Amino acid sequence: MRKLKVRFFIQYYRKIIFIIAIIILLGFLMFCLNKINSKVIIENPTLFGVFGTLVGAIIGGFFSLMGSVWVSSKQQRAVHNIKRKNVIYSPLYDELVDIQDRILVENPYPNYIVFQKGMQTIIPHPQFTAWGRIKSDTRYLEVPVILKKQMEQLELAVREYNDIRGKANDEIKKILNKILKKNGLKKCSIINIGDVISGDVLSDNRIDLYHEEIAFENRKRLDKQTRDAINQQIYENCNNNHVVIKTRELYENWLMIQGETIEMLGILIKQVLVMYEGN
Repeated sequence: MRKLKVRFFIQYYRKIIFIIAIIILLGFLMFCLNKINSKVIIENPTLFGVFGTLVGAIIGGFFSLMGSVWVSSKQQRAVHNIKRKNVIYSPLYDELVDIQDRILVENPYPNYIVFQKGMQTIIPHPQFTAWGRIKSDTRYLEVPVILKKQMEQLELAVREYNDIRGKANDEIKKILNKILKKNGLKKCSIINIGDVISGDVLSDNRIDLYHEEIAFENRKRLDKQTRDAINQQIYENCNNNHVVIKTRELYENWLMIQGETIEMLGILIKQVLVMYEGN
């Protein structure tokens, strides 16, 4: 364990150690020059040649070694960063872009979100799985600190939205039944009616909720003016409800952080492409 710690220390602080080594070498050469009688060396051609050859060999060998170390280190960095792009950055980027540009376009304000791979529904719902897989294996040790903080911030934002989403369904259902009763209609007996209409309410789509979802339940056809009045009351009451307002705020916060995360991952991927893959 001690040897492992020493090797890690040397690897982690290799740049500082390299600089210190150069300073020590230069100091040693200066010390030797001060101790040597330069007049004797200059007046003796043979001794001068030997001394010059020795100094040249030391300096040349040192810089040749440092050059080899630098080239090897650069190659290792290239391999390491390309691997990190392929197994960390790209999976996260692809998943988040798919959620942002496809799933949330088809299903804004999704009713539920999962953090493990499962069967997809007819109306697709977000499945955040890549970050969980990365955190569960050694790849997590290679994730830059800045990306770790960003992904944790994104996961927190998603969970906060997910936690309140069910409460919004309940609030919308209560408001719906209250408005129906107020207008002389019977309450909707569909248990999950809040889940059914909440996406349109949260998106403020202003569709005819009574005509689309509730008319069959009441078995009562209403004229357009009365339906419009009922729909208006439902939307206005929902828009003033604190749970609905908070749900919208958390959804927008999630989208904002998700957009920032996609941008960060895109920059990290482009850096690797430009620096190590020549694109």
